[in-house]
Amino acid sequence: MNSPALTRREMRGTATEPITGLLTATLHSAALARLHRMIDECGDSAVSDMHIHPDKPMRRLRSGRLFIPDGTEVVFSQDEIMMWLAEATEGRHDPLGTRGHASVALATDRYRVRGTFRKSLQGITVTFRIIPGTVPTADAIGLPQVIRDLIHRDSGLLIMEGPTGSGKTTAIASLIRMANEEYDKHIYMVEDPTEFVHEEIGATSIVQREIGTHVVDYPTAIEDALRSKPNIIVIGELLNAATAKAALHAATTGHLVITTAHAGSITEALDSFIGQFTADEQPQIRSRFSQSLLGIMVQKLVPTADGRLTAAREVLLNDLNFTEIIRDDKMQMIRARIAGSKGCFTLEDSLADLVSQNAITADTALGAAKNTDDLREIMARKGVKL
Repeated sequence: MNSPALTRREMRGTATEPITGLLTATLHSAALARLHRMIDECGDSAVSDMHIHPDKPMRRLRSGRLFIPDGTEVVFSQDEIMMWLAEATEGRHDPLGTRGHASVALATDRYRVRGTFRKSLQGITVTFRIIPGTVPTADAIGLPQVIRDLIHRDSGLLIMEGPTGSGKTTAIASLIRMANEEYDKHIYMVEDPTEFVHEEIGATSIVQREIGTHVVDYPTAIEDALRSKPNIIVIGELLNAATAKAALHAATTGHLVITTAHAGSITEALDSFIGQFTADEQPQIRSRFSQSLLGIMVQKLVPTADGRLTAAREVLLNDLNFTEIIRDDKMQMIRARIAGSKGCFTLEDSLADLVSQNAITADTALGAAKNTDDLREIMARKGVKL
């Protein structure tokens, strides 16, 4: 029996489906190629961030200043942005989810970027943070020696604090580069998304996992890590109490744990960590945290006199005195204790040093300081004229 004849609509659909698919793939490829060219161009010109809204000129961030190049208005469409999102999330259904937000990683042949897509009044917008092609050294970013020394410890908790874009992940990457070069250790890294990709040196073993791609969440990833016998565990961010508790458990069971969080000072960092837990949990958390904490570094980027950015930092290195202060909830004593402890320094100490080195102006320092009276006093002692 002969098959029934196709209708005209069925014939049109059969003929055009391959053509439509090919057209879509071509547009998709062109959108990605255009993005990659722009990432490479921005990376080559020392742009750190690309801010893209549909059908609006792209803004670029260099040395903390947003700008649109004269005579060059680069515009991307909403369709192009959606194609990038589909590529980065491998076509997942509803990649922005109920939060309306997604952090992903993309790579060209020369640069890796962290993309933050989000729903907004302007449509689906995206910011790309351009990541250097090579992992920076601790010398290159001016990482304090007292923080570098902590990479030699066998266990404990090191927390890098600061606002988004302050270089926390870069600081951790430089420490992992040190460990990679100097030791043969098992390093287990969990991030959202993965930014720097580390090439193993010698017998070093590095596992890099990405939330949402390789594992569902941070607590699960940390639990998996403990079964893998790592020496160093890197946790991208202390997002919540469950992640903080898992990180604390790992640090108190013979692992060096390095992680990040958002705080503007040492005192804020300590309060934020402990404040995630219920009142009933806090006494036990304080005790465990005070014993496992190795150090905290808070940093922020400030503009230099020659138009670049440099890091001003605040550092706490834990000792018996800090252990007692944290355990007994005497946070009002932290700042005075930092000022009198070896290897520790306040943000104002760091800013004053930068001014005395002519790296930044006194006005810039005063604008960045938490306590301007302290800063004025420190600068006066250093002979800095206001």
